[in-house]
Amino acid sequence: MLRDSWLPIGIVLVVGGIVFELSPAVALGLFVLLAGGLARAWATRSLDKVEFERYMPESRAFPGEEINLNYRLTNRKLIPLPRIEMRDQLPELLSPQELDLPPGSAARANAYTHATHLGWYERATWAIDLPCPQRGYYRLGPARLQSGDGFGIFSSQRDEVHIDGIVVYPRTVPLTELGLPAARPFGDVRGRERIFEDPMRFAGLREYQPGDSLRRIDWKATARSGVMQSRVYEPSSTHHFIVALNVDTLEHSWQGFLPEVFENTISAAASVARWAYEDRQAVGLVANGSLPEADRPIVIPPGRSPEQLSRVLEALGGIAPMTLQSLGELLDRESHRLPLGSTLAVVTALMTEELAASLRRLRDEGQQVNVLSMVDQNWSDLLGRVPVQRLRHPAFEEAVR
Repeated sequence: MLRDSWLPIGIVLVVGGIVFELSPAVALGLFVLLAGGLARAWATRSLDKVEFERYMPESRAFPGEEINLNYRLTNRKLIPLPRIEMRDQLPELLSPQELDLPPGSAARANAYTHATHLGWYERATWAIDLPCPQRGYYRLGPARLQSGDGFGIFSSQRDEVHIDGIVVYPRTVPLTELGLPAARPFGDVRGRERIFEDPMRFAGLREYQPGDSLRRIDWKATARSGVMQSRVYEPSSTHHFIVALNVDTLEHSWQGFLPEVFENTISAAASVARWAYEDRQAVGLVANGSLPEADRPIVIPPGRSPEQLSRVLEALGGIAPMTLQSLGELLDRESHRLPLGSTLAVVTALMTEELAASLRRLRDEGQQVNVLSMVDQNWSDLLGRVPVQRLRHPAFEEAVR
């Protein structure tokens, strides 16, 4: 009531006191105007030069771990804040159960509220631990700050639109738990003791020789010289291992997807990628799904850098079930970038004629193709000589029954 009527009340008291020569009414009116004006100005300036920070020492985790989320509010002015409230949006799955948070304004989020006070040039910090129960990409925010005057009459609020992300990696297991042999799970890896040309390292041109692959031919150089020209690449002894993930679990996209099979497929792909990296192979990833807010499939070239496994697991952690194109089309598009003799581990719960044709062609071109099946189906008629290994794990078996 006072918040909306302090100004007319003060004016009425002052004017009435002057008209009727009532000094107490004039004094009271002046006090109301002065106090109301001060409170209004205090509230208006309350959030000026107040800094909000949300930070995490680590924003990546494996399922079952916790992430330490820290908050910091800093008042960089002389005006104190007897009360300031911060309301942030936390993902439902990452919200600590002991806080019993109410639903938030963002989709699939809970509202986390914390109130404190700040003197002049004072800072307040606090932290909470977020559980990470399952794979996914999660958003924190936006947050809202609310404060006011010291009398509790007026309030002011400000939205903090900055969004932070947390990636929970997929669960990984030893290959033996997937039903793959501990020694040479993908057979004899060709190329471990051989030197292959790396198509990412162009060295020069030479005249075409019978048997050269069509993808080796440089058509622009051929047009200039009038003689067929083939590209020559620098040699490399590093073996390349590419995990190809098919996010499709049903034949038609309009049918949706099978959540448990989808999650288990991602977990299997992550387990295979981790094994290859720890086996000192150059690991890459091709997946026909996308990351949140991305409009293209995931393609990570093979690499052996210290960050490579984190890049692959992060992509698998954030991948969504939406299919941008078929895996067969994606492999056809990316096949020219695969070094000869690479191992291609295709993790899929669905086999189409198009995908099978792409895999047969890659095998004929010299790639070592292995299909890791998430379902108990016979694909030999489609794949021909391409080997298929059925992944067996208690969680997978329960999901596909």
